[in-house]
Amino acid sequence: MSKILYVEACGGASGDMLAGGLLDLGWPLEELQGYLQAMGLEHVGVSVAAQEHQGILTRRLEVHAHHEHVHRHLSHILELLDRLPTQVAEPASRVFKRLAQAEAKVHGSTPEEVHFHEVGAADAIADVVAFCAGLAWLGSPRLVASPLPMGEGFVNCAHGKLPLPAPAVLNLLEGVPVYACGVKGETVTPTGAAILTALAESFGPPPAMRLEKSGLGGGSRASQAIPNLLRLWLGQEETRPGTDQVVEIVCHLDDLNPEEMPLIIERLMAAGALDAAAAPLVMKKGRLGQSLTVLSAPENSEALAALVLEQTPSLGVRLRPVQRRLLEREVITVQSPWGEAKVKLARTAQGARLHAEAEEVARICRQSGLPPWWVRRELEDLAGQKV
Repeated sequence: MSKILYVEACGGASGDMLAGGLLDLGWPLEELQGYLQAMGLEHVGVSVAAQEHQGILTRRLEVHAHHEHVHRHLSHILELLDRLPTQVAEPASRVFKRLAQAEAKVHGSTPEEVHFHEVGAADAIADVVAFCAGLAWLGSPRLVASPLPMGEGFVNCAHGKLPLPAPAVLNLLEGVPVYACGVKGETVTPTGAAILTALAESFGPPPAMRLEKSGLGGGSRASQAIPNLLRLWLGQEETRPGTDQVVEIVCHLDDLNPEEMPLIIERLMAAGALDAAAAPLVMKKGRLGQSLTVLSAPENSEALAALVLEQTPSLGVRLRPVQRRLLEREVITVQSPWGEAKVKLARTAQGARLHAEAEEVARICRQSGLPPWWVRRELEDLAGQKV
């Protein structure tokens, strides 16, 4: 079983709330203080604030940045993060790169040119590093988040008064399930949105787990229609016998030569895909295309998604976690008139199911000149005698 951390953003999500939830789970604040010193932010102090919301006591990371008036670019922040251990620096860099992309889209700029204001200040850096360090302390569990509640109204920032959700937040949350919660004010901040969309594997209901511990993080804003807090569920992922979790990678292609698809699938399988298949598709405006679907183990999904983008003309792929139901199976070896051959055996409630491996059938047919159906029947009959 693997560890899983579920972020139940019932009242919103911000960097200080997410870090507060990890502090409530037991992550030591001293670790963050050491990381701030390593980045050259010795002037930045941190503490744990107790925050009560509708009678519930929560934790919040409080950052004290004395005389902090620095506006940083992405490159400056990445230089600071490079001074940290890889297991903290890598996810933190992903968060700030997502922030830069979202801000660049708002201002018609590029991620490299974006001039961070609030999200480049020391408190935002501390919040992001805190969450990434806390995840590493927990053993880098698989992260899943709930749908996010959206507040309404306006917020004052460096660029003036902006509507809520803030434009950068809307950019960050494209493709994420959200809902209106009736709160007047900001419920999901750019930092909170960037952390969750950069690091969460998926958004939805709590996954099946054996719950071990929970943590509460609270925001500084007073509660309104809903308590301004979030909950972290930490546990061991549970799957029923005969099930496992995989990631499905999907893209639609209308400009790929069909003759190239077999080679692409071959390369994906060689790179560790559990399965890969293509099907014809009628796309928008009546264009004929192909749908490519790749199944991957969760830990290999990002690499395989990158390979799909590299090997096809696709400009984007969809990744979604799915659960498989698997029959108990094994491969048995039979002694045939043409030498050893492998036959797959699966067990069902109705009994054994036998299937001769296609490569073995093809090899014997090439050697003997016999028809495939005859070879397959003979191999499966031999295997049936061993079951």
